[in-house]
Amino acid sequence: MIKMNEKSNIENLEISNELSTYMHGIIDKIINEAGCRIPCSKNEQKGAEIVANEMKEICDEVDIEEFEIAPKAFLDWIRIDVIIVLISFGLFFISNSISINEIRILLYAISMIIIVAGVVIMWFEFFNYDEFIDRLFKKKKSQNVIGKIKPKGELKRIIIFSGHIDSAIRFNLLQYLHYGYPIVSFLGLFSFIIWSIVSIINFIFSLIGRFGVFNEFALWLFIIALPAIIALFFFIPLSEKESNTVPGAVDNLSAIAIILGLGKYIKKNPQIVPPNTEIRLIGFGCEEAGLRGAYRYVEKHYDELKKFDAIDVNLDGIQDPNSLKIMVFEPTTRTKHCKELAEKLYKASKDVNIKASIMGDEFLDKFIGLISGGTDAAGFSKVKLKGITIVGMNYFDSAKFYHQTTDIHSWIKPNALENTLKLLIKFLDNEKENN
Repeated sequence: MIKMNEKSNIENLEISNELSTYMHGIIDKIINEAGCRIPCSKNEQKGAEIVANEMKEICDEVDIEEFEIAPKAFLDWIRIDVIIVLISFGLFFISNSISINEIRILLYAISMIIIVAGVVIMWFEFFNYDEFIDRLFKKKKSQNVIGKIKPKGELKRIIIFSGHIDSAIRFNLLQYLHYGYPIVSFLGLFSFIIWSIVSIINFIFSLIGRFGVFNEFALWLFIIALPAIIALFFFIPLSEKESNTVPGAVDNLSAIAIILGLGKYIKKNPQIVPPNTEIRLIGFGCEEAGLRGAYRYVEKHYDELKKFDAIDVNLDGIQDPNSLKIMVFEPTTRTKHCKELAEKLYKASKDVNIKASIMGDEFLDKFIGLISGGTDAAGFSKVKLKGITIVGMNYFDSAKFYHQTTDIHSWIKPNALENTLKLLIKFLDNEKENN
């Protein structure tokens, strides 16, 4: 399945047509048989079953671990905050028509309290990926699929290769605005934050008898922000049927295809695995609902993962062979990944002449990263386990398919899957040499 030169020099390995065809074929198979797979849907479950069946051919043991989450909470906070900001503005404007200062102060206080509450919801639910308001929503079941390739000797270490099976809820702003998405998102975000600050200052001023200081500013802010606020209310579709229309070929069946391809390679070449090391191939559920599958897995297996010095090499959105990036920092959740692991993967890419870079320091990475969300590796890194994510989407291409109905197989460019697989194989080879 892997072609090498006569000296079996792994630096010059090439992915065979057979393995390449398999990886691309499994993407089509899951889309054709399971369809679009939003978190906790029957389609996501079907996708997990397909992945589990594939793993049974290449792994010593396969487990499907169920868990419960509230899938709608992670994105429905946006609508809650839109309603909050509209009420806050409304109370402010109403207060200006009241002549009794005590009542004006009371309305200012309520306006301030609810907008600050909205900021708190946004901070914990999105910028920390905490389950902050999840208890208010209905819980449903999802699952992680774990395939284990066990060592012959004593287990001393665990290396995980992961990706997520679920597909995204359709983002209407991306679907219809494309490159306008970050403009609307940042306008809404900054207006929300500015209004919360102004509300606090306005309330303080009212306590010392200074009324009407921000009347004109508030009116102009409301006029400027209103289109973005309304657009954000419809950030995702209102119905589940309309939400579940993203095939998710790039995000993230590309990753599932690669880890299954890696499993097939290991099956035929077990000598590549470092001694006393268990390889785990994991297809997480509910990544698109706030990394809940990764969180549940780490929570359940934390002691074991810590004991055996586990590392997680996570893959997400492998689309362009010229856009492979190893994430050391995720701006949305401010998660720092393992730099040592990043350096090892970067070295592996150089060893096999694969174009890759370290992601996290460039301005565009940080700017886009503020609203692009987190990855499953954060489930590991946040609790001081070793995690890293390799991404591979071209920013300008992604505006045309990311979280949209157009996330289809044809967006995956030639050699994107193959080059990433080469990198992972060389990484394992280096780990064996350094063991």
